[in-house]
This record gives sequence, C-alpha cells and structure tokens, in this order.
Amino acid sequence: MKYDCVIVGAGIQGLLLLDQALARGLNACCIDRMPRVGEGQTLRSQFYIHRGHFYNDRELVDQLNDAYPKWRDLMRRLRVNVRSTDSYVGFVGDPSAWTAMWTLCDLHYVPVKGCPPALEGHRLAHIFRFSHVMFDGRELLAKLVQRNRNCLKFGTIDAIEACHDGYRLHIGDSAIETQKIVLCAGAGTPELIGMLPHVRKTAAVQTRASQVLAMRGRVPDASIVIPDAQLFIAPQYEADGSPVLLYTHGTDPLLENGKRAAVDPTRLHAQLNALRSLLPGLHAAANERTLYLAQKTESAVTGAGGRPSGPYVEQIADGVVCVLPNKLSLAINAAETALAMIEPEHAILHAEPLVGKRTHLLRAAAEMRFMTEPGYVDDPHRPAQAAPAMK
Repeated sequence: MKYDCVIVGAGIQGLLLLDQALARGLNACCIDRMPRVGEGQTLRSQFYIHRGHFYNDRELVDQLNDAYPKWRDLMRRLRVNVRSTDSYVGFVGDPSAWTAMWTLCDLHYVPVKGCPPALEGHRLAHIFRFSHVMFDGRELLAKLVQRNRNCLKFGTIDAIEACHDGYRLHIGDSAIETQKIVLCAGAGTPELIGMLPHVRKTAAVQTRASQVLAMRGRVPDASIVIPDAQLFIAPQYEADGSPVLLYTHGTDPLLENGKRAAVDPTRLHAQLNALRSLLPGLHAAANERTLYLAQKTESAVTGAGGRPSGPYVEQIADGVVCVLPNKLSLAINAAETALAMIEPEHAILHAEPLVGKRTHLLRAAAEMRFMTEPGYVDDPHRPAQAAPAMK
C-alpha cells in the first residue's frame, strides 16, 4: 500500500501528527513496534500542560504559551474530561524573576493569601494560582487511538530503501511505500536514521534518567510546582479516577551511552527531604510511595548535557523529517511544524469533533494502565526494593 506520509512512533507525538495529517486530508498511517501505544516515554510523563509558569526563559515561555490554547482546543474537540483546575506555583525565596517574566508574557496569575488544602502546613514564602486544566493522559491517548485506529499499524521496520518517488519500508514480509516519512521514534531515532538512504544531517539524541515518586493516599488532585526548589508535582489518574501524584525533583541527569537508569539513593534522599521540609502535609498524606525510573530521550542539538529550549524538528533527508518534542507540552507545536515541512502548500485544518460516535473508551483507557513498576516503597510496612530500569 502507498501513503502520502508514514509516521514512525505511536507515542503522543506520533498520534498528534497522525490526527493532524488526516485532518489535512493526507493519506497517512502511523507505525509502532508495539500494539500497546503510548507505553514508552509518553505514559511516563505528567500531562502537565501549562503556559510556562514553571520557567523564566522567554523563548520557552512563549512556546508553551502558544501551545496551551491549542491543547485546550484539542481537548474540547476530543471531549477529554477536565479532572482538576487546582494549580499552584510556590517559592521558597524571591519570586520576582518569575513574576516579571509572567507579566512580560501576559501570563495570568493570582497571589494566594491563605493556605489552600492542597498545601496544608506548607513552608513557602509565596504562592500563586494560575489558569490551568489537568486531564488523564490515558484518556487523551485512548480517544486519539479510537479516532484514528484504522490508520495504526504495528511491526518492526527492518529496512528503508528509496523507490521511484519516495521510500519503501520493509516490515516483516510486507512493504509500505510512502512519499514522506516523519520520525517520532524517541530512543529508536538513531537506528531508523541509520536505515535511511542519502541522509543529509544526523539527529543526535541524549537520554536523561528521571526518578519519579508516585504518591497515593489522601493526596490532593492538584499540581504543585516550586521552581526555586526544583520540585515538580502533577497528577496522573487511576482507572477509577483517583489521583496519583507524580513527583520529580532536581535536574534529571544524563545517561551515558549504553547505561541503564538505576536508583540514586542520594538523589532520593534529597527528593524526600524536600517534600518533607516544604510540604509536610502532603508528605504525611501520601501513605504509599513507589519509586520508578523513566528514561527521557531528547535532542542533543544544543550540545551534550544542554537542556533543549524547544522541539527539534528538522528535515534530515529528502522527504524525511525528524521530530523530538523534548517536552510533552510542545508536541502539538512540533506536529504543526513537521507537517508544514512535508506539506507546505496546505493550510492547517482542524479535525471534525467527535459527534455521535460510539467508542469503547473506558476499555481502551483501561488497557493503557497507569505504568508503574514495583520498586522502592517508602512505607514502614513494606520492604524496600531496587526499581527496575526502563527498557
């Protein structure tokens, strides 16, 4: 079968690209090795879509501010349920560098005078509330899958060769021809680039190891960010709708080539101490804490060790675009940029809303179970274990 565009990788970036490509009228499909889409880096991420309140870098804030209304429009069109609107940014010290940037970028925020229940017993000097909505990432994925399920294909790409007007992808005993390719394969990107003929530029990647503390119990359904303490908490949701707070602390370190993520006890100690000292009420409410490891693949175009300030979207060969969003929030911007590169003559269209379609979303969402793996448990009644590394 022949396509206008083949997207490789069915994480959130690939699924958004597929949805937008089909909305433009392109004959497109998305290929992934595994039929349980989104189980890689996507569901290890917090679906924390905001306007940039966590940052004081103008370029990044502008990109996030531009992406936010697009996410809200997508959620409305797909009828994704809003789970919470409680979002707080707190500061241990002087917040002026952040508030000056918010004012410059016209980001709405409101100083909080009292103590919100989510921050009971906090030890912060300043707290602000900002406009935000939180939703279940699994629900979004399930609706994108249901909407475009006939255009999803599964299998391992064994080879890519040039053909008369594009490319031929070999998947087992079958082959797919396409005019254009968009690579959204995360950690698999270098391998796929190695299969391409006539590559003009490489797409260097780097991987970071993230220690995520999943907190359950009487936890609030709210996001809490403390930029000057590098503390970041946002909810995911169980199948029954109860929140699970995903907590990361500090800057995620780079993994050397070939190494797998492993629990860093020193980092874990700092993580727990920051939670206990700044948010003692939340520390006490989370009566079950499970540590798991996530590996995040991003562009290394800014140099090894540098943090990318935006999505990497580059044409690396004729008719081949490589996409690394670097932040989940920027995936929707990256999708628009990639499609403009492969179909510059097409104006951006919006997909029709889901009206009158019966779907099995609860089952689909249940299949995309919240991905935690048995690991370190900060619970006096349970033994500690070493968390397994992500594959």
